[in-house]
Amino acid sequence: MQSAQSRQGLISFGFIVLSLVCFLAFCNISIFYGFNVYMERIGVSPEWRGLLLGLESAAALVFRPIISPFLTPRNGLRAAGLGLGLVMAALTSYQWAEGLWGLAVVRMVHGLGFVLLISAVVAVMVIFIPQGRSGQAFGVFAVTSLLPYAVLPPLVERLLPLVGNEAHVYAMAAPLLLPAMLLLWPLGMRVRRMIRFLPSRATARPGFGEIAAGLRAPGVSRLLVANFLFYTSTTVVFFYMKNHLQELNAGNPGLFFSISTGATIFVRVVCGALLDRGNKATLLAIFLGLLALCMVLFALASQPDFILALAAVYGICLGFIFPLFSSAMFDVSPQHLRGVNTNVMLSAMDGGYVLGPVLAGMFLAYGLESSELFFVFAVLPVLAALVVRSLIGSILRESSA
Repeated sequence: MQSAQSRQGLISFGFIVLSLVCFLAFCNISIFYGFNVYMERIGVSPEWRGLLLGLESAAALVFRPIISPFLTPRNGLRAAGLGLGLVMAALTSYQWAEGLWGLAVVRMVHGLGFVLLISAVVAVMVIFIPQGRSGQAFGVFAVTSLLPYAVLPPLVERLLPLVGNEAHVYAMAAPLLLPAMLLLWPLGMRVRRMIRFLPSRATARPGFGEIAAGLRAPGVSRLLVANFLFYTSTTVVFFYMKNHLQELNAGNPGLFFSISTGATIFVRVVCGALLDRGNKATLLAIFLGLLALCMVLFALASQPDFILALAAVYGICLGFIFPLFSSAMFDVSPQHLRGVNTNVMLSAMDGGYVLGPVLAGMFLAYGLESSELFFVFAVLPVLAALVVRSLIGSILRESSA
């Protein structure tokens, strides 16, 4: 695998296509920033809203550990096609889902399709990442997954008065995934040619014993814990920032996501090479601490303009944290388990996106204001920074040298 990777640069046909598929996949997720508001409008109680918000990620949390060991570069694109079909079906079905059970079924199908799609993309993408370029590669991956959050929320806010409600917007988003489906065929030919030059172990399905041993590798478990805490904290921003800004009479809450994502993209363009040169544990601890400060200031803010200004700082934090976690996991994992361990890290993200909304819904049901949620959840990045700090001077420094 080393020799095959050494013959290619980072920007290859396969890497570009997979990044584009990732971008289109996250387009369907970015439009759900207002799903809590939609459920509130149709009469769903706060505690049930929290459960339904987390149900999509709960499906991913359950299914990702089951499907990830079976996904390899050989079968990943077929799985991605199935995932795209399930996601498109779910997006179309929100408009017909009635009551808690109807919404619950659609959310679970949506979660299953999305986790199958992204897990398959990751399983294939790792063969297109040259040795020593993991930080830049996952930086690009982070940009493609976050760019929809810059473009679509403000657009959705303008569409809502025209189409009626969020469910109709979700249905309109389903055809956006058709180009991703069409790109899988030419990519499949490239993948089949490439795997002929790779050692069989790099494309074979690892055994469960190997996976368990990989998770016991130095640094892996601590990275998973820190990643889980980080993602749990960010759920309150994604799902409840619109409520907070509406309470402050903001004109277009979607601008928050445009500003934060624009800052993230700026970081990725300007600072991409830094990720492969610096001490990743140190950088993670610094930006997790800064993220916690942002969330405290979100809670204390009384003017929407101040929150929109903070959105840039928040986006800078995400611009470093997302790829640093993925790159660190890539570096500490055995070569043939990189795809599996990256998907395990995504399972930690799923867990955060389950626990975060459920906790937030419980806090709201007990009388907390949406602004107070940010203060409570700010504790989590601090804990994540403490976990990551224990890695400074050990395995991550060696891998980034």
